[in-house]
Amino acid sequence: MLLGQNIQLHESLVRLILYCEIPLPGVEQILEHINSYLHDLQQSAIEQELTFTISLNKSEIESLSRAALGLTLEEISDFLRLTVKHNLTSDGISIDSHFIPQAVEYKTRLLSQMGIELGKPASISFGGLDLLREWLNRRRRLFTQEARELSLPQPKGVLLAGPPGTGKTSVAKNIANILNLPLLQLDIASLLGSLVGESEGNIRRALKTAEAIAPCVLWIDEIEKALSGTGDTSGVSQRILGNILTFMSESTSGVFVVATCNDPSALPSELKRKGRFDENFFVDLPTEPERVQILGIHLQRFGIHLESEYLEAIAASTTKFSGAELETLASEAALLAFDEGRPQQVTLADLETCRQTITPLAIQDAAAVERMQGWASTARRASSPVVAAKTQSLRAAKFRDMN
Repeated sequence: MLLGQNIQLHESLVRLILYCEIPLPGVEQILEHINSYLHDLQQSAIEQELTFTISLNKSEIESLSRAALGLTLEEISDFLRLTVKHNLTSDGISIDSHFIPQAVEYKTRLLSQMGIELGKPASISFGGLDLLREWLNRRRRLFTQEARELSLPQPKGVLLAGPPGTGKTSVAKNIANILNLPLLQLDIASLLGSLVGESEGNIRRALKTAEAIAPCVLWIDEIEKALSGTGDTSGVSQRILGNILTFMSESTSGVFVVATCNDPSALPSELKRKGRFDENFFVDLPTEPERVQILGIHLQRFGIHLESEYLEAIAASTTKFSGAELETLASEAALLAFDEGRPQQVTLADLETCRQTITPLAIQDAAAVERMQGWASTARRASSPVVAAKTQSLRAAKFRDMN
């Protein structure tokens, strides 16, 4: 009997040995283990004449169990033992709801060692991308118990491709909010090991952990850098790609994979083909109405409110700006106003002055952006095409030819 996490057998032995894989524990198993372990700790405390109080109701114990999803039973025991020891005083200890965030913190540290980060929910909404937002809203109920009882198919995920700075990272974080699911970030680079088979074993463990936490959003940022295979003579990238493709094909637990990509031409064709992801979305440079929304969102972060006609005016003069460059424009204008003794009083002139100091990437590297936009014909657009408005603000028209 061979026990371990990443056992690699010679091919001549694989067919002779029965292989049994034990999945990570679910909520019910964790709940039973926590109750049993806390009872053992309580008995030990009584023997040592220490006060040991469990102040968790049924709902809180279930929340603690869900917070521990993705950990092994041994790791859960280690967490309880270490946390009790850390909080123990001469008066004893009380196990209460404070253990829940501590369990999340403990799990975060362990998962980060496996290349998985528990992502923080997006604090800033994204502007525009109405078609993508509509597509996501139609699928948010598919992760509910009602949908599972009806045997409706679980969404697999989306590939978000577009020029750098168009807000793909922000969208990935917001997808977790829209679907009301926890966010996990998979860092493939940190999973690469020096030993033969170590990288693939790390990937498999990370994907199984995501399944244990499911339903959840699994975000893989700049996926082409890890899976392009450029300069990889050992074949590790291909084997990692195979693990991810198999996972996406076979997983039914509700792991929604969100992959972002700056250069889809570098991705293997088997990852881009229809049916692998539910949909491939192209996130282009923002349209003029989207630039108005994005500028408004970022100016509001600094407590600044501009009339819509002024936002329309500056949006008209930032044709090739990405979302990141618009964010920079808003922050530079806020700093300029603050430096001149006008905190939170940004003018159109401030925005225009700062606009002239920013050279968009679409101008610096026009060929790469155009090549990316050429790929858009094979994907679904995340934004609706612009329809010219019949009427425009007179003030906006006055400033429309600033550049």
